[in-house]
Amino acid sequence: MKPILKIFVTEHCSGYDAALTIIDHIKQDYPQTFTVEVVYMTDAQADIPDRVFATPTYMLDNQIVSLGNPRPEDIAHWVQKIAASPSAPPAQAA
Repeated sequence: MKPILKIFVTEHCSGYDAALTIIDHIKQDYPQTFTVEVVYMTDAQADIPDRVFATPTYMLDNQIVSLGNPRPEDIAHWVQKIAASPSAPPAQAA
């Protein structure tokens, strides 16, 4: 099972537009690495952990990995850690 990357956002946040761009890049560049879930904090049905207090917040498998929008090298680091994990799924042939 792929790790879940949850991104908590609000439309009125100054980093919202950049977060949407980053989300699109993650989905395009790492489709086999992450399951991406965007959580709108203004949604009354959203399940928001108490430790999420700012937006955007990036949470990888229930661990906060970025408060604010990450740099591309941060995302690459997450991918490397996942690939090195003993429970990482086997690489798929191209």
